[in-house]
Amino acid sequence: MKKYRLLIHGRNFLLNRDGKVARYGFYQNFFLESPNLNQAERLVTSRIRLDKTLSGITLNKANDPPIIDLETYWELDSFDYVGDHLATDRTFYEEKKWWRFW
Repeated sequence: MKKYRLLIHGRNFLLNRDGKVARYGFYQNFFLESPNLNQAERLVTSRIRLDKTLSGITLNKANDPPIIDLETYWELDSFDYVGDHLATDRTFYEEKKWWRFW
């Protein structure tokens, strides 16, 4: 089994945060063992889709689903150095349209 660190990018999540409904994205690291990268990506994507906490706060309609992509990955020799310095929590950000940046 190979060891992987996957950085997942979630987008288009309609959430109510602090009373404000808006579209959010997030980044999240996952560390796992898998025979290959494709299976690792499927496992992580499935884990996110089945996450009851995330699905409980997501307000998207069926015709406007959230998007989950593999941003990047690293094949690791070991998990020995993985510690508290590498966060595995989701880091949310509010998505903005290009014209809202200026």
